[in-house]
Amino acid sequence: MDIEAFSPESPGRFAKTSGGHAAFVPGPAPRELALSPESIDLLDAASNRLGVLEGIGRRLSNPELLIGPYLRQEAVLSSRIEGTQTTLSDLYATEARLQLPVAGDVQEVLNYSSAYRYGLERLDALPLSLRLIRELHERLLLDVRGSGTQPGAFRTYQNFIGGSSEANAAYVPPPPSELVGCLDDLERFIHEKAHRPLVQMAILHYQFEAIHPFGDGNGRVGRLLMGVFLTERGLMPQPLLYLSPYFERTRRQYYGGLMRVSTHGDWESWIRYVLKGVRIQADAAIELADRLQSLHADYRDRVRRMGRSVKALALVDAVFLSPFVTTRIAQEQLGVSAPTARAAIAALQDAGILREYGEPRRWQRIYIASELYDLISPGELDAGRSRGDAILSSVPGA
Repeated sequence: MDIEAFSPESPGRFAKTSGGHAAFVPGPAPRELALSPESIDLLDAASNRLGVLEGIGRRLSNPELLIGPYLRQEAVLSSRIEGTQTTLSDLYATEARLQLPVAGDVQEVLNYSSAYRYGLERLDALPLSLRLIRELHERLLLDVRGSGTQPGAFRTYQNFIGGSSEANAAYVPPPPSELVGCLDDLERFIHEKAHRPLVQMAILHYQFEAIHPFGDGNGRVGRLLMGVFLTERGLMPQPLLYLSPYFERTRRQYYGGLMRVSTHGDWESWIRYVLKGVRIQADAAIELADRLQSLHADYRDRVRRMGRSVKALALVDAVFLSPFVTTRIAQEQLGVSAPTARAAIAALQDAGILREYGEPRRWQRIYIASELYDLISPGELDAGRSRGDAILSSVPGA
């Protein structure tokens, strides 16, 4: 770690690792920050857009129709920042049990989605705390890479970021002996209301990443914390805002912004970067929510006009939970026999909602709501780069 890159304004200090190298120990999370008028304007704009999205979430009769697609995209892109190559169709293929055994990087994405849902549900009994953070980490690393690095426990050894050793690492977090003090302050900061929530969320994410308390999975846990924090504060009762797509698109700024807080105490630039992301992603979520709801209403209207069965209408709702459909999936979703499931699928085909996916086959056919899928993940079906495409088109039994 280049200690010469750290200015006198750095909000931390150096300590020695057991190997004799420099490690950065971040100072307490700032309880007071004087933001510029431009940052205040950006904070107001981001808060306004978040309020609009929160209102949409409260009005939804079936929030899962939006939460499902949003959460899957967040899981895919947050994991992609850490190097996985999983795509959305990989995820849907696995959830539909069309991909067995489950590939390791797909399991990482599934774990992210599962940990996020667990964290939101756990808030009913446990506040956001170090205990909950450990529980999230344990679920995130279940049976995937990093599972040998003490899942659910704060590290007892030195880690580092970038490079091949402490000696040439880009960043070396606090030694294990410094973790208790850092984490105690982090937990106190979580429970305080020192800033407006979006500013506090940005600071919280930096502090967690600077501490890097786990042996692996810190980036994903840190991004999970942002959504769980907003939910606990009541700003986003339905998990509809996800920042990983923004972080993934602007990865250099993301890592650069985090590092510049450490080296120069540049909180203003980091907070503005996060607020801009909130505004952009809230607008994107609002637009997607509108388009998904319109498409859902259109699908149901098409089926009604054709005078099809109630089961066909129910399958429309199921398609929004997973745009890939097989007879078996339809049976399970609707609780019906195979002939009734096939009839519902045929009705959606006649309505132009489903089309057969991959090469035509006599048995074990796979269908996709391609218009819906392209809304969720524009261009992926045409990109031809997804392992899930190959899996779905060649699966011998569905």
